[in-house]
Formats: sequence, C-alpha cells, structure tokens
Amino acid sequence: LASYIEEHEGVQLDPEGIFDIQIKRLHEYKRQQMNALYIIHKYLEIKGGKKPVRPLNFIFGAKAAPAYIIAQDIIHLLLCLQQIIDNDPDVNQYMHLVFVTNYNVTYAEKLIPACDISEQISLASKEASGTSNMKFMLNGAVTLGTADGANVEIHDLVGNDNIYMFGIDSETVIRHYAKGDYVSKDYYDRSPVIKEAVDFIVGPQCMAVGHKENLERLYNDILHKDWFMALIDLEDYIRVKDQMFADYEDRRRWDQMMLVNIAKAGYFSSDRTIEQYNKDIWKLR
Repeated sequence: LASYIEEHEGVQLDPEGIFDIQIKRLHEYKRQQMNALYIIHKYLEIKGGKKPVRPLNFIFGAKAAPAYIIAQDIIHLLLCLQQIIDNDPDVNQYMHLVFVTNYNVTYAEKLIPACDISEQISLASKEASGTSNMKFMLNGAVTLGTADGANVEIHDLVGNDNIYMFGIDSETVIRHYAKGDYVSKDYYDRSPVIKEAVDFIVGPQCMAVGHKENLERLYNDILHKDWFMALIDLEDYIRVKDQMFADYEDRRRWDQMMLVNIAKAGYFSSDRTIEQYNKDIWKLR
C-alpha cells in the first residue's frame, strides 16, 4: 500500500507505522471533520515535543456531492493538513496524512487489507448499517467506533476487549435534537484541547496553503452549528484513539484482536443474511 500511494499520490508513508484509515462517502454525519481535528491535535502535540512511539499513517478516501459545500470544505481542510504535515520536517518523520485521489473500488482493494485501525465514527443514531466496517473486520482491522449502525453488532460479536468504542449513545443524541440544547461553542469554550484544534483551521499555517473562504466557512460551521456533534465526542475520541496507538505496541495482544475480528466476521455473510430474511420475512419453502 505504501508503494502504491507513493506512486499515485507522491506521499511517502512509513510501512512500519500504524495505518489508520477512514474511507467512505464524505458527509458531516460520518464525521471526517472530527478525525481532521484529531490529526490537528496530534500535529500540535508532536510540534510540542510529544512524539508517538511509531509513525502514524492517516489515510482518507471519499467523494463529496457536487452541491455539498461543507463536505467539500472538509476535503479542502484535509488537503491543507496533508500539505502542512508533508512539508514540516519536525513532524513528517512521525506522522503522514494522505487524501487519496479518485477513491474507488480498485483503491479500496489496496486500502482495506492494509488497515490497522478502522475508523467508524459516525454520530450515533445516523448510520443505517454501513458495510465498510464489515470489510475491514473481515480483513483483520480493529474498529474504532461509535454505537451506531453495524458497529453495534460488531461490538456484540467480538466483545469489549476486541473493539474500541467511544462517544455518546443514540438516546443522548436524539434527546439533544429534541431539546435543541446542543451548543458546540460551549465545548469549545471549556476545553483548551478542542479550542486549539478548531482555531488551527483558521490559523496562519492553514491560511498560508488554503483558501480563506473555505476554511472560515468550515470553522464557523463547527463553532456555531456542528449539527452532527463532532465537538461533544472529540475529547473521548482523542482519549480512545490514543489508547489504541499505545495498545498497538503489544503485538501479541493486537494480533489476538485481529484474529477475533476475522473469526467473528462470518455473521455478516450473505448466506446467513438471506437465510434470516427468508425465515423472518419471506417465509419461502
């Protein structure tokens, strides 16, 4: 995968690093913007002297609808971060970011088998099911996810010790929507970590390589709207993701988690699914 990306994207990843991958349709509810805020946080940590144990490879693959402006702004931010990280000698030996061009099935065939951490971080209650989580699971990736869609079933299958869950639950999300009481700026104001990451979007480094209009629009959307509640889950996401990076160093334990995920993935086979549909709905003989 590292060779393929270097050939097609011109970005050098470290084959000995951790491959953290989020590939799916670009949509606010899937929260690529929250992953971007984590990457900003990690970039600033490294700049401050806190180095990761091994290199971190963050990979995104996605496409946005032509009229979905905020989704395109998220892509713009990721491309800005890719450029900043790639050209910073203080950081580019410890972490890499690549937003792959023209993400498609052919690219997925390269990305999914190489993945260590499967990013399934949609806001709880929003994902009908999802299938990339199953593909990653079958190939031995360990899920970092919310209690949403098929993540819930993966969690039930593999148990607490073989998946990393974080974030608020569906009931809390629905309650916030019903009351209209979620204010993203409250989380920004009371968390220096969140504030630092969000402010970076309109800071001098991003402004130097990006477009002011795109960056300011995304910044204001996160700060004053954040309809899919990235900021409410961000600190928990940072905590759990950092724990995954630490746990990866116990190679025997990580290999066990991989094998459990592969072994339990059979539940998602089409044979089992069709048999259950027939039993519960079609009732064919």
